[in-house]
Amino acid sequence: MKKKFLKIMTALVLALTVFLAVLPLTACKKDNNSREVKFLEENIIDDKYDNYYEIFVYSFCDSDGDGIGDLNGVAQKMDYIRDMGYTGIWLMPINPCASYHGYDVTDYYGINPKYGTLEDYQNLLSVAHEKGVKVIMDLVINHTSSQHPWFKDELAKKNNGAAISAANDFYNWSRTQKDNYSKSGNVWYEAQFDSGMPDLNLSSEKLRAEIEKILKHWLEMGTDGFRLDGCYYYGAGNAASGEFCQYVHDTALKYNENVYIVGECWGPSRTVMKNSYYASGVESFFDFDVTNEVVGSINTASGDDFFNSMRQCAKTVSGIEGAIAAPFLSNHDNGKGRIAGRMSRDPVKIQFAYGLLSLYSGNTFTYYGDEIGMFAKNPNSDPDLRVGILWNDASSLTTPPPGANTDTDYAFGSVEAQLADSNSIINYYKMCNNARNAFPALMRGEATRVFLDEYNPAVLVFKKTYKEQTITIAVNLSENENRADGVEGTLAQSICVSGKIGREGTSLNMPGYSIAILT
Repeated sequence: MKKKFLKIMTALVLALTVFLAVLPLTACKKDNNSREVKFLEENIIDDKYDNYYEIFVYSFCDSDGDGIGDLNGVAQKMDYIRDMGYTGIWLMPINPCASYHGYDVTDYYGINPKYGTLEDYQNLLSVAHEKGVKVIMDLVINHTSSQHPWFKDELAKKNNGAAISAANDFYNWSRTQKDNYSKSGNVWYEAQFDSGMPDLNLSSEKLRAEIEKILKHWLEMGTDGFRLDGCYYYGAGNAASGEFCQYVHDTALKYNENVYIVGECWGPSRTVMKNSYYASGVESFFDFDVTNEVVGSINTASGDDFFNSMRQCAKTVSGIEGAIAAPFLSNHDNGKGRIAGRMSRDPVKIQFAYGLLSLYSGNTFTYYGDEIGMFAKNPNSDPDLRVGILWNDASSLTTPPPGANTDTDYAFGSVEAQLADSNSIINYYKMCNNARNAFPALMRGEATRVFLDEYNPAVLVFKKTYKEQTITIAVNLSENENRADGVEGTLAQSICVSGKIGREGTSLNMPGYSIAILT
């Protein structure tokens, strides 16, 4: 009854919200300022470079009417995902768990019953692979739920006097109090994040053998890879954490030679990331510096700032075979909310931020809903970062996660409304992904700066080369129109927030916040 009442109230609020939401889009849409929306033929390479889309299944798409998103709902939206230019999805935790977020696993071999069954997951894999979309899943092996049978069994034994064994125990125990340890009965256990999420003893060979079984289970089912949660906490220091990353990577390769792994390691500098983590063989680690650098580059209208960010991001993986950078603007770990909030809900800057992200080499990651300008009412609220995406009207919304604001507004309209508007945020995202899929050098190339005769700090021109392909990219980081002289090549794609790029010989007339790709 309570859920039904919440649905009704949400519908009433959203009916007014969606009506008002179309106003900003309409206001931005001027006939003399309409942008050209052009999609190019894709040139997909079968390697580990992809545009990834992060999905919180709980809030994504409900296929059975219970108000909670599920795996079948994700499968139903696969055409949308691929049409948007995403060639990979990252599923946040889908295992049985004790919480709404899923980062406290109770069974590593099963599927959260709210999301479906193992058969549903296998169907999702089939649908995704048929459409050319890879699937990676969250692998949460730094800790479990305190309700996991492993923990309950060891806890009972320790409270009954069993000896503490660093070699055999699945968890880290102590008879005396330690920092970041919690107590249950007469024994203490390590819990870096929360008392309900006890840390695993990853140095235990007995536990590692169990983790190998888990990797084998999901990879043999057809999973394309994993996102490793909490890599920074795997061991006592970066070297130990990096060593366990290597164990996971090397073990996974036994069961899928093309496995792709990306790690969440929030804290170390890029230098430490390169020396301690990328050296492990894991292909990618999220670059948490990129968000601030993109926002800063837009705020300063500085080509220098932006190019330096691209250079530093690329430097982190340079010289390491198989390493792929992983820049992003938002995810559930970001700490300051979604990119729409960081850009003060300005639709122009929201779009351009993604345009800049699309120019980085590596695998970009998009948090579901960012493509329609979703934002968190409270950027410090984890549940607010996980509310449902608005597909068309209120009836398409999932039930908000526990603790989330229920009056979330969708300022720029639904997916359906934005897809029909050439000036929308969603169509800008789609153009950016299409460009990355059309030009292999954009996703994989090494950037070399081109200095113009008349230097304008807001105008950046650089080349990217991958094998036999070289492209030139011109960017206007100012909100004002600018001219770029001496730019060689054929204008192949214009990505503008508004207006069109004009060409006069080797000069480009570039509207504010615009990107030109030349071949």
